[in-house]
Amino acid sequence: MAYDLAENIAASAFVVLAYTFIIRRSDGWGRRIRQGMFGLFMGLTVIFTMVHPIHIQPGVFIDARSPLVGLTTLFGGPLAGLLAALVGGGYRGWLGGIGMPAGVMNVTLSLLVGIAFARWIERRTTPMRAVDLLIFGFLLSVVTLSTLVLLPSWDLALEVLTKTALPLQITIPIGTLFLGGLLLREQRQRDAELLVAESESRYRLLADNVTDLILVMRADRTVAYVSPSVREILGYDPDELINRLPLGFVHPDDQQHAFSAFSGMQAGAPALTITHRLLHKDGRYLWVESSMRPARNDDGGFNVVAAIRDVTERKRYEAQLHDARSEAESANRVKSEFLAAMSHEIRTPLNGVIGFADLLLGTDLTPEQRQYVALQREAGRGLLAIIGDILDYSKIEAGKLELEERPFDLHRLMRDCRDLMSNAASQKGLLLQLALGASVPRYVRGDEARIRQILLNLVGNAVKFTEQGSVLLSVGQLSGEETPVEGGAAPLMRFSVSDTGAGIPLTEQPNLFQRFSQGDRSTTRRYGGTGLGLIISKQLSELMGGRIGFQSSPGVGSTFWFEIPLPIAAEIRAVAEQPVASGQARAGRILLAEDVPMNQIVTSSILCKAGHTVEVAEDGLAAVEALRAGAFDLVLMDMQMPRMDGLQATAEIRRMPGQRGSIPIIALTANALADQLQRCLDAGMNDHVTKPIDRDTLLSAVDRWLGAEPEAQAAVLAGVETPADPVLNRAKLDTLAETLGPEAMPRFIIGTMSELALRIDRILEAERLKDAGFDAHAMVSLAGNLGLVELSRLARSLQHACEQERPDALALKEQVREAVNRASNALHGAVPGGLETAVAQGTDA
Repeated sequence: MAYDLAENIAASAFVVLAYTFIIRRSDGWGRRIRQGMFGLFMGLTVIFTMVHPIHIQPGVFIDARSPLVGLTTLFGGPLAGLLAALVGGGYRGWLGGIGMPAGVMNVTLSLLVGIAFARWIERRTTPMRAVDLLIFGFLLSVVTLSTLVLLPSWDLALEVLTKTALPLQITIPIGTLFLGGLLLREQRQRDAELLVAESESRYRLLADNVTDLILVMRADRTVAYVSPSVREILGYDPDELINRLPLGFVHPDDQQHAFSAFSGMQAGAPALTITHRLLHKDGRYLWVESSMRPARNDDGGFNVVAAIRDVTERKRYEAQLHDARSEAESANRVKSEFLAAMSHEIRTPLNGVIGFADLLLGTDLTPEQRQYVALQREAGRGLLAIIGDILDYSKIEAGKLELEERPFDLHRLMRDCRDLMSNAASQKGLLLQLALGASVPRYVRGDEARIRQILLNLVGNAVKFTEQGSVLLSVGQLSGEETPVEGGAAPLMRFSVSDTGAGIPLTEQPNLFQRFSQGDRSTTRRYGGTGLGLIISKQLSELMGGRIGFQSSPGVGSTFWFEIPLPIAAEIRAVAEQPVASGQARAGRILLAEDVPMNQIVTSSILCKAGHTVEVAEDGLAAVEALRAGAFDLVLMDMQMPRMDGLQATAEIRRMPGQRGSIPIIALTANALADQLQRCLDAGMNDHVTKPIDRDTLLSAVDRWLGAEPEAQAAVLAGVETPADPVLNRAKLDTLAETLGPEAMPRFIIGTMSELALRIDRILEAERLKDAGFDAHAMVSLAGNLGLVELSRLARSLQHACEQERPDALALKEQVREAVNRASNALHGAVPGGLETAVAQGTDA
């Protein structure tokens, strides 16, 4: 038995040698050839073990055919196992005898068990272990014993089972574990070598072909390895750099920086990237970016691995970008200066155009002349609006537009926007409505002027492009949506303007919110405008942290909306930030510093008609000399003048002693840019009025700094009774008629009176004074448009009473209702033949 075991161990050694040769020395063979050769070797080994079996007792012996076939299948694959089974089974069939069927079946079942066990190991996805081989051997022993049923008789099968069961249960699992362990060790060694070879191959492929330069430096700062890409980057062969100090190739100005970076590298430290210059073999320096990381070599020594990339082109592009940025900033400054000059040069003649038109409208003119002058004034104002759009767009594009956030009354803003556009809507016979959401806070914080600009632009577009029907201006708070802002979260407000116009064709909708776009190309010819309104509104809403959009159905109408976060603010209390003195309005002695003759005429005429005395200085130097020589109450100072501009003149005046040095100075500037206006205040001016001069704005600023009160208020403060307001101001009505023309005027009056009737009905039916106050506020401007002085005053009184929830609000409601009736009668009497007749005649015409 010992001799038989030695022979089988020798056979096992042969199997291992054959397996090692096949898997390690057969690189030129294909996978199937390797499997075939292994199966053939194992089949011959099966024959060897059958020729030299292990003798248990006389007439009873066992061999290793089952473990050999099973292990062949397990380690060599189904093809190898099949060849081993065919060789071993064929030999057993050739031997014949009564045990031949059992022997052939043993080989066949061992093949099937090997295939099944290999599939199970593969699906389990975990490596094969020793215990798996032991289980596999046990299965093979069971298979071997099961083939005894093929013996000729049950007595013989029982006798053989009794003699071989225990030896088979011991030798087959142990033999399988022994031989399988050797094969498993060889397999793992081979797999490890393949992984190492594959890793080395990938590393070599990467190192040899990477465009970056790979450098390994020892702790003494000498080069241990350099990749072949050094030839393309620096022009050296790798051997020329090995064992050399790379610091010698660094530009002298960068050596200290590179040395400090390398010296700071320690084991476990993060990667470090520096930019420096390296010497090329041809003598020039290249800009490179070196990413260094500490590492350990195979001996545990400290190394630094550096990946070096040529960034010369990038540095060149950066230099070009820096130069281009400098040029762009310079060009932007030139553009800003051009815009400032353009603003001044265009606004200055516009000041004359609009100012003289205002003066002419205050004189005796024929109806035809009055209409022409009114149209001239509106054309000038339209041109002024276009200039404003261009300047706003330029400031936004240059990133110079700054938001001015402060608390304001959102409800009042919405009503003001409605009232400002109500006249334009009424002239077209449109109903302009306002809807305030119940959850909309009254006081919020934001840039009121810019929100007003967006709303007026959207409402103006809606009125412009709507021929009949109505326009709805609304605001609501989006429930459950808040936007994080500094100091907390702000509710999201949605503003929308809906109209019943023609809508926007689907083909034109993508063009909206694009610069200089108005949808249909015929729009500009028909309605005018720059096409900048919507793009300015879009950029303003985005600057305020929001967004803008629209929905439109051709033939039905459009809705434009924008959403912005508006933090809720505390109630705003009126605080006098500028000097306003109580008492009777007084005439002041005013020094006007202005170099343009027509501006001198316009401004002086406005001031003189208001009761002031005006002395004109043609430039800043003359203004300083006039102030030294005489006494004045106020100075109106133009910004751009010859010899000495407004800023220089202001500085000279502020250096004067006593009251002369503290005299109020109001800037007159055609430059509407915010930074230019701030320069006025920084120079010592107290206020500014933008050209073209608006009469009411100018007089309001003058009265503010002269300490004036409105005449009516002054009379009340003095205890003087004022005469009752007239029901109708015929001069105001005649001016409106000359502006609109005889055909449109009656329809405008009827439309306004219908709106007034609707408002008074809503006031009388309102359950809350606040709601009545909204409609009363609208009636102030509606009545004022027609010159209904009494109704406008009573409506304002009712508005204030409702807002303050005073007990006299109910009585004022009745007074307003009666005033509406008186106004209606007055208007019917003012139109020859009556309103209905005038409308009918206009329709027939």
